[in-house]
Amino acid sequence: MNTNNEPLPNIPFESAQTTTGTPTNEVVGNATKHGTSQSMFSSLSYKAAQAAKKGNTSASRTGRAKQVSYEFAKPPKGIYVTVHPSPAYHAYNLPVFVNENEGTFHYISPELYESGSLPLRFQNACKVMDVHSAALADGTFILWYVFVSASKWRKAAVKAVDAARREWVIVTSVKARQTYAVEPADGVIPTPKWESLPDFQQMLLGAFDSSVTVADDKVVNDYMSGGVAANEDGEDDGE
Repeated sequence: MNTNNEPLPNIPFESAQTTTGTPTNEVVGNATKHGTSQSMFSSLSYKAAQAAKKGNTSASRTGRAKQVSYEFAKPPKGIYVTVHPSPAYHAYNLPVFVNENEGTFHYISPELYESGSLPLRFQNACKVMDVHSAALADGTFILWYVFVSASKWRKAAVKAVDAARREWVIVTSVKARQTYAVEPADGVIPTPKWESLPDFQQMLLGAFDSSVTVADDKVVNDYMSGGVAANEDGEDDGE
């Protein structure tokens, strides 16, 4: 969830150019192709993006229950998943810093990411990701994220997302081959209540823990301290 006191910036969306023959052997950063709508979460420029390179359904008693928060996640094991049909509920090439120790996601403004002003070690720790609104067969929703890279996992994940656009599927990782197995549903699963979702920007706003717009942001300084800042914060809390 967003823990900053300041609101996230309203940054105009920058559509990535349509291309073919990318290093990942599949089209990435193609906001024009996917028809992405205007968003406060901007994508990286095409050049920078290339460099980065079974369950049951559930229902409430009234049928009016709504999920109040949405998190970045991968499809859970053994749960059917399907992807939102509207291009407006997908985003591509978002620059992010993922704090794996704390499990937090921080949006990096494209201007800052491409400015060269971020410390190199922090810049190298940042990633670029695509985000897809997805529904699970248990009645919940997630923001399915796929990191942009030249890996086999990336290529397989993109194909898994495409399969989930067409139907309900179970996605299972095959680690020995660095790929995913996709299993279509063998029964009828109700169509997700897509209309219950808020605006996609609001989903992202709640999912990101913060937005980094300056090089001396606390997120950057904490990372660059190598753990010292976290220790100091802990000492302050104990006083």
